[in-house]
Amino acid sequence: MQMRLPGLAMLAALLAGPAAAQTPVTVEGLDRGLVNMGLMAGHAFQCLPEADRPAAQQALLAFNSILIAQMGANAAFRFSSSFGAGSSHDVDRQFCERSLADWRKLLQDHNLNR
Repeated sequence: MQMRLPGLAMLAALLAGPAAAQTPVTVEGLDRGLVNMGLMAGHAFQCLPEADRPAAQQALLAFNSILIAQMGANAAFRFSSSFGAGSSHDVDRQFCERSLADWRKLLQDHNLNR
């Protein structure tokens, strides 16, 4: 996979996690990262109060647009379908505080909450 834009390198590191520093980024690794990120986003979305969900939807749509622009429609589809899977299952509310904290930190650390 050839990286098309400089921002993609940052996104690849984000999705691959700490192991990205030691291991080359692969298509499979990016796909797995997009799936995991989508599932995390879906779980966190379900944990949000109803009043906060419209703003979260806008942020998720904006992120998906970034994926389309930098990685293509397949990557955006992988993320959005994983988000759908993550948001379609009942969540265990005892994990919501942690899930929301992890998601907000990820957004903040990588400037995805613009």
